[in-house]
Amino acid sequence: MKQRARLVIIIPAGALSSKNRYEHMVDTIESIQHYAGADHKIVIQDNSAPMHLGDRLGRHFPSVDVVRAPVNYGLFGGLYKSLSLALLHVHATYDYDVLMKMDTDALMTGAGIADDAIRFFADNPNVGEIGNHLFAGKGIEYPRDRARYEASNLGWLRDRQRCSTMRLYMQQARANGWRDGEHILGGTAIYNPEFIKRLVNGDYLLREELRRTMLQEDHLWGMLCYAVGMKIARFHIPENPLAVVWKGLPRSPQALVEVGAKIVHSTRYWNGMNEDQIRAFFRHKRLAAPEVSQPQREEPDHAPVPA
Repeated sequence: MKQRARLVIIIPAGALSSKNRYEHMVDTIESIQHYAGADHKIVIQDNSAPMHLGDRLGRHFPSVDVVRAPVNYGLFGGLYKSLSLALLHVHATYDYDVLMKMDTDALMTGAGIADDAIRFFADNPNVGEIGNHLFAGKGIEYPRDRARYEASNLGWLRDRQRCSTMRLYMQQARANGWRDGEHILGGTAIYNPEFIKRLVNGDYLLREELRRTMLQEDHLWGMLCYAVGMKIARFHIPENPLAVVWKGLPRSPQALVEVGAKIVHSTRYWNGMNEDQIRAFFRHKRLAAPEVSQPQREEPDHAPVPA
């Protein structure tokens, strides 16, 4: 029998570095435990071999679930492959209402994100993924051009299997309205369980051809969401509670509090503030408030996404 969890959060944990520090991983997990409510589960996707940080985090937080990749598959298609392991595990293990993927440089900064996302998916059942929705401009130039290259005649000469798979998935996605390169920014993204179910049942996960792509995992999820017949949608400040950009914070920490952001990314910097200072700001905020045992419930301020 599957375990019941209202919210499941996958956190990929890579090897330690000057930017990817253990104490910051701990801080991110503590922020989730404070705000996510009692009915949540954290799954650490351990990509840190041979460091095995998942074991260390599991000793620190006995309630977390650890899925270990046998080797560090790296970035691009490698992260898609390791996250495929986590998604297959979540699908097999949990009966859940909403799934979130958070990078280690993201923080939960407010309560009620699960309720917000569940309501959004209830209003928009054909939406599979939500977050900072990129579909035009500079943010999609790389994934658009790279996907087209890998599906081109030159891409065929480089890797025939990868090319054939990319051509098929791009054709499926375009038929359902995907614009080349369209995706949800991967620092934090939220997924409809139906999307994950379709990925599993359609054999879209653990594809070795996609392991060899030079697209990032968030680029792939955007394409695959449309390929399985669903859509992606904006779920971002100021109307909604995610505040996610590629580098640094989208606004100052205080401004993010004022706008009601419940997830922020990236904690690396904001103007003159470094990561330690940003995390200290949000840690002081949550320690000054009582621990949240149940998600807050608020009225939605969004309209359904057109079908």
